[in-house]
Amino acid sequence: MWGLGDCVYARPFVRAAVEKWDVYLKTPWPELYSDLPVRFVRWDRVYRTQQKNTERQPASLWQEPPKGARELKVHYGKPELLAGSLLKAVANKFVEVGVLSNLSPFDLPDMGPSPVTSERPIAVIKAVTLRKEWLGPARNPLPEYIPGLAKGLYNGGLYEVVAVADTDDENEWLVGDKPVAHHSFLRGELLPKQLLALVQHAALVIGGVGWNVPVTIALKRPSFVVMGGLGAYNHPHKITDPRLDLSRIHFAMPPRLCPCTIMQHACNKRIPDLWAQLTRFSQRLGHLLPGTSPSTASLGGQKLGSATSPSSPIRPTSTTSNTSTASPDRPIATSAGP
Repeated sequence: MWGLGDCVYARPFVRAAVEKWDVYLKTPWPELYSDLPVRFVRWDRVYRTQQKNTERQPASLWQEPPKGARELKVHYGKPELLAGSLLKAVANKFVEVGVLSNLSPFDLPDMGPSPVTSERPIAVIKAVTLRKEWLGPARNPLPEYIPGLAKGLYNGGLYEVVAVADTDDENEWLVGDKPVAHHSFLRGELLPKQLLALVQHAALVIGGVGWNVPVTIALKRPSFVVMGGLGAYNHPHKITDPRLDLSRIHFAMPPRLCPCTIMQHACNKRIPDLWAQLTRFSQRLGHLLPGTSPSTASLGGQKLGSATSPSSPIRPTSTTSNTSTASPDRPIATSAGP
């Protein structure tokens, strides 16, 4: 577990662990735990975005765990997700060192002021991408959906639209058109804390399945998640928990979410009433959207929700394993994410 979102999922367990143990935490995202009394252990792996953030940290931040420290590997995979959920898998790992959590509070530290300010409410668009390290096009929504919604919000004039991603065209690249936005940070311009501060002050966050799901739940921000496929791993029941406050999140799903486990499967991802779902969700928030959907021109001549997915470019993939560490009598909880 080394991804941004997975480390948010791990927070309530790390919080519970520090009440019982001295915790040395190996993570590329120390910003997520800045309010907890943990010692950070340097993380070095081949994952591009994670490694960039590790290298940004001052050398003085990192500490070495004591010799003989007990190691706790916090991870999940296909067997754990098929048998339960992401949070259940993480909970089962922490049980090994006698740590339990009821997932409350499920939160994040204060991330400070937003890097974007506006008199209008801010809508954050998490652009759809693919990356070499985890090549999973089946999970993504149809490529026209997120840009189409972004254009609809932009044209509607209610929101200040901000698009975010961390692409470099070689290791991670956009899928579909570049979202129309008033502000675009698509090349990793925002540091993690700035990105989270943007979300913390947003009135609406839109994206496919990814870090936006746990982050918006933790920051209590309205979140509209456009599902793709790969439902065996990404169904809302797999990536949330009934104990979490899900009152501000909406999952827009195909009538039958593809239950496959194949990352490059050609899932049926069509959502016939996508704009209508967003309109109803926004109205629930007290934000009235225009009654018409984005123009068909913004969707390659196809109406929102009526297209089938073109095959995504497949690029070479690399795989790495996740490891972590803990102390003879004082377990070191090490966490991370995909």
